[in-house]
Amino acid sequence: MEPSTYTGENAAESRDMDAVARFYVKCVLWLGVHDPTFVDAYFGPSVVREEALTVTVPPDRIAGYATDLIATLDRIDLDRLESAGRTRHAYLRGMVRALEARAGIFSGMSLTFDAEAEALFGVSAPDDDPAWYEELHAALDANLPGSGDLPGRYRAFMESFAVPSDRLKRVFAAAFAESRRRIAEHLLLPAGEGIEVGYITGEPWEVCNRYLGSGASHIEVSTDRPVTIDRALLYACHEGYPGHHTMWAIREAALVRGRGWIEHSVVPLASPLATVGEGAARLGVEVAFPRPDRVRFAEEVLFPLAGLDPAGAALLDTISTTATDLLFSGNTRVAREYINGAISREDAYARLRDILLLAPETAETHLRFIEEFRAYPVALSEGYRLVRDYVGADGGGPAQLWERFARILTEPVLPGDLIVSGTSG
Repeated sequence: MEPSTYTGENAAESRDMDAVARFYVKCVLWLGVHDPTFVDAYFGPSVVREEALTVTVPPDRIAGYATDLIATLDRIDLDRLESAGRTRHAYLRGMVRALEARAGIFSGMSLTFDAEAEALFGVSAPDDDPAWYEELHAALDANLPGSGDLPGRYRAFMESFAVPSDRLKRVFAAAFAESRRRIAEHLLLPAGEGIEVGYITGEPWEVCNRYLGSGASHIEVSTDRPVTIDRALLYACHEGYPGHHTMWAIREAALVRGRGWIEHSVVPLASPLATVGEGAARLGVEVAFPRPDRVRFAEEVLFPLAGLDPAGAALLDTISTTATDLLFSGNTRVAREYINGAISREDAYARLRDILLLAPETAETHLRFIEEFRAYPVALSEGYRLVRDYVGADGGGPAQLWERFARILTEPVLPGDLIVSGTSG
């Protein structure tokens, strides 16, 4: 089937956003042939995927189709659309614009890290600050026991909280069950949704979530390296409840099946959606488990299941929270310098190891991630900042917090929709 049958110009004749959305989905699937990591999930009609993949479309033509689709959307009279239609229009335009940029990159277009962050993820990279990590290092130094170099003390401390391999499944089962129970008190989860957790070896990543559609996810946890007990709730919330699984399951039910908005049936990795999704997933553990609840659950449930002394739960939470801030902020800054050519590969590795305090093999894994996904770390760091500031704006109470957080999970918002004036990272 010839791709030109579905051009944006045809959709423009009827001002039909359904046609624009359907062709956008095909463009994403076409680009996924050239960029195997681009399509994180697809849970739309099988006929659309089959139609798309009967042909191979080069990236430059996909970029041209995206330009046509933007022109189509720009010809639509927004005053004639109801509120939901305007929301849909804005989301489509933002996602198609990112698709245009990603296809352009695969066609040979070269972008700086900052330009790529804006074009693909809809956010600005953090300002340069050579001393950005000093406060975080000082906090870790003050709280970590022992003496000597900071990286060594941090790694030794974290290794003491490794979950024995024969107890890993029960620890994770408890974390996922409690996170789901808490989320179900505030969000209506689709009927029949669920997560299967598997444990594997031989993969470079720590955890991977594959949303399969129809409310089902398969989450894989790598056991190649020791898994510390603080990871249990972080993974359960980030990948499961109220993280990626929850977001895709709700959107599939409400937007794809409920409204027929097919554009939400595909999850492109390099997009403004990634910024919103990663921000919500990272904030999820703080929303579901405020620190007192998080420490109490660790002391009363997780540590006993792991056979670890609960007396260390509070300190571990403090150290883990600070180290997470260091990791996400640092990944973005290292990626920016490395992608822009300001530092060598050896320097980037050294920063990951000595400043972010990563073990040598973990530092190498993170560096390979940066080389493959380039500006993606900005979605993790700046997405979290945007979502955190939006959800906690105006100092509202728990009801407002959950209302704002639910909007991010359920509605087609983009990073610009979450900007709260007067806040900072």
